[in-house]
Amino acid sequence: MKILISVLAGLLALTESVVTGSQEKGFETLQWLGANSPWFAGPNVFGISEEVPSGCKVEQAAQCSYIVRHGSRYPDPGAYQEWQAFSSKIKSSNMTATGPLEFLSSWSPVPVEIGQLSVTGYAELYTLGTTLRFRYPEFYSPNTPFSLWANDYPRTIDSVRLFARGYLGPNSSLADVYVIDPKDPRSVMNSLAPSDLCPLYRDDSGNQTKVWDGIYLPPIKRRLRSYLTGTELSNSEIGLIPYLCGFETQITGRQSPFCGIFEKEEILQYEYRQDLRYWHGTGPGSGLESTMMLPFLTSLVDLFTTGQQPRNNSSGFSTPPLTVAFTHDNQINQLAAAVGVFDAQRELSPDKPDPNRIFTSSRINPMRGTVTLENLKCSGSNYIRIKLNDAVYPIPTCQNGPGRTCPLDTYAKLIRAKNQAAGDWKKNCGVAGTGDEVTESFFKKVDVPWIRVVKP
Repeated sequence: MKILISVLAGLLALTESVVTGSQEKGFETLQWLGANSPWFAGPNVFGISEEVPSGCKVEQAAQCSYIVRHGSRYPDPGAYQEWQAFSSKIKSSNMTATGPLEFLSSWSPVPVEIGQLSVTGYAELYTLGTTLRFRYPEFYSPNTPFSLWANDYPRTIDSVRLFARGYLGPNSSLADVYVIDPKDPRSVMNSLAPSDLCPLYRDDSGNQTKVWDGIYLPPIKRRLRSYLTGTELSNSEIGLIPYLCGFETQITGRQSPFCGIFEKEEILQYEYRQDLRYWHGTGPGSGLESTMMLPFLTSLVDLFTTGQQPRNNSSGFSTPPLTVAFTHDNQINQLAAAVGVFDAQRELSPDKPDPNRIFTSSRINPMRGTVTLENLKCSGSNYIRIKLNDAVYPIPTCQNGPGRTCPLDTYAKLIRAKNQAAGDWKKNCGVAGTGDEVTESFFKKVDVPWIRVVKP
């Protein structure tokens, strides 16, 4: 088995090498583009092996959960309009470009299918399906039904379908995909995008990123000026360059020439802008926004703590030992903020990067990013292990278990305390609800009006 997994890993690495560029040896540009990065396995920043600790196993009866961002995609309409406006400006000017900008004179935006998954996304999701089938072989019996969940949005539904084909192969029709409508008032606090029903939700990261833009972009603008005559790039156009690097590369499967414009330090400065955007927008530094996935996380912990008890509802549905659900970058970031691994991270300053920070958006919510909660059984006791894109992240205040895991009962108390500190979710959001919401998690109860079933 280990040999086969090694071969598959080699094939995936070969695929990844097609969409990975660098300015210098050992520096991979596409691993520093925040949410615009294609998927890559997170680095082992804590030195904790991703292998299950000796004497432990992932507890089948009590769940393992993967919450996944949709795969690599084409740009949304607003972003593509920026690409087109940039191209129009270049073509209408009497510009002469040299050096790393020389390609601009003949550049046009690549053809796209607005908002849909790209071919790289196809590969990421199918591979994730096969990877999890090998990683937890005891969690699925061949030729049996399998349940999956997705937020009600085209690219998340397409993502779960591709995952199912990788996980189940020719038998993917055995899967039921439960699509959750996050805008139905009855789904309040019980969906994969609860912020959709939170009127007071605000992403206020713009004030923070604006400060950093004013610091890191002007020197890049001055440097690039020497390669252009006849026009000048604005700060916003310069800030678009790493975005184009990430998207063009994963769309075409070839390194975009935009990846060769920024130098290493400039890419890292762009990455910090992404960190500020997610830290202050939906992450630990955002206040109300950082609590959006706490109800969801509470339902996951409930699955773990009640895992050895029957979980069938009136329809006969039973939650599978492996739960996989697909959503978006902000929800992945909110969940990463809620699970506790960044509780000791200092506030991110808008004018001075912290070189020792562990909150790095590229490692949290790249395309097809994952937040994983594993319930480990070790010598008769249960422990929670959290992984972000396969890298293990310990809880700062609770890491006394095998492999720096947290005892399950202690973790459950930690999440209860987080909920108490956050206060009443509905009151905080300014929503009364309909009064007839189903509070039982959609992982347990799927026969509700805001959930529909689709097939892969």
